[in-house]
Amino acid sequence: MIRKRRMAALLTLLSIFLLVGLLPAETAEAGNVEVIDKDISKAVGNLEIKPGTKVNGDVTLNLGDLNVLGLVNGNVVNNIGQVNIEGDVNGDVEANMGQVKVSGNVSGDVKARMGEVIVDGSVGGNIYADLGKVKVDGSVGNNVYSGFGEVFINGFTGGDVESEGGNVVITGVVEGDVMMGQGVIDLKPDSVVSGRVHVDRGRINKDATARTGSVDIGEELTPSELQKEPAENEEKIDGVGGSLGQRIAGRVINSINDALRSVSFSFAMHDRINIGEWPFSPFMSIYGNIARGILNMLILFALATLTYTLFPAQVKITGQAISERTGPVIGWGLLAFVLAVPLMIALAITIIGIPLILVELIVLAAAAVLGYTGIASLVGSRVIDVASSGSSNPLGAIALGVVLIGLISLIPVIGSLVSLAIFILGVGAALATRFGARKYRSADQELTDLEE
Repeated sequence: MIRKRRMAALLTLLSIFLLVGLLPAETAEAGNVEVIDKDISKAVGNLEIKPGTKVNGDVTLNLGDLNVLGLVNGNVVNNIGQVNIEGDVNGDVEANMGQVKVSGNVSGDVKARMGEVIVDGSVGGNIYADLGKVKVDGSVGNNVYSGFGEVFINGFTGGDVESEGGNVVITGVVEGDVMMGQGVIDLKPDSVVSGRVHVDRGRINKDATARTGSVDIGEELTPSELQKEPAENEEKIDGVGGSLGQRIAGRVINSINDALRSVSFSFAMHDRINIGEWPFSPFMSIYGNIARGILNMLILFALATLTYTLFPAQVKITGQAISERTGPVIGWGLLAFVLAVPLMIALAITIIGIPLILVELIVLAAAAVLGYTGIASLVGSRVIDVASSGSSNPLGAIALGVVLIGLISLIPVIGSLVSLAIFILGVGAALATRFGARKYRSADQELTDLEE
């Protein structure tokens, strides 16, 4: 009996030692951290910095989605794609033509060119957004700057909030000033702005419970006056020459130039090769075609962004016409395609009508750009609706549509046919809707009109 008890006690102690010995091993394994002591750069595709990964360098991606779930002790840059920060970045985050979402922590600045910025976590520095919405539900240590896009401050901002044009909505706390060039500032109930609230041209809607410093407006405008910009007097903002549309165009061009400088290195591999000694020059031409295709995407996205920023309602109407009234749209597009050259010849023969050839070209170009923007927005929105349950950001949808259409256009033969179809549909949609001024009614509405 005593021997059995001793044996049982010995087995119990042995089991305890085994458990104690195993626990540290499991804990150490779970706490393992992968350390990467170099920069990470990827040309095309998605990139993820996994949890438990520590990157002591910069992370750069082109044409893809970038997810940071671990730690980056450097800067994060993405060209044409979404950036999602769920971990920590001890540097700046920059996105050219893409959304930035911060649900983790960024110690530096967040910069977005042609894309929205959403902060659910914290940003220690500043936020710069050229063209796109800014939404702060978390905290920003310094300033929030927006070129032309809506700004929502629902959390905390330690500095100023400045926008050149659009709407600024404050429901949280702003420690500095709120300044706007042209647009509307909404100060919601219980919002706090410690500094000055100023609009050069526009309106300020202040709730009775909102707390602010001084509130002043340079030129107060009604909602209808804000929606139009008289061409005869070309109103200026902040003393800058040029209209609001010209300023947006300048912003688009600057953003494109910055994006091109960031992206260009990925397509400069041939500069390191003596092409004269390279035996496969046809293969090298493929890279040239890809580079030209991406450049075309950037230019078309710039034009589409400018068009949507200036004429959002017209873009929506042309997109709806393509989706709901495809037949008439194709008819108008084919008619314009068939008659364009004969009309130019007829105008040239008459001599007097030669100046009208330029007018015809301008009309066709404007119709093509407006229609293309509507198609890109429609394609991008449809894809996002299928792939996600959330609502799509207009500029994000346009960016996705431009990329998808651009990638298809790179395919030999098929790409040319698709480009021709896009041109016909785009011009047809613009002409059928009178450049977005006429909204087609549905078939059910027309049937009701006939019955009446």
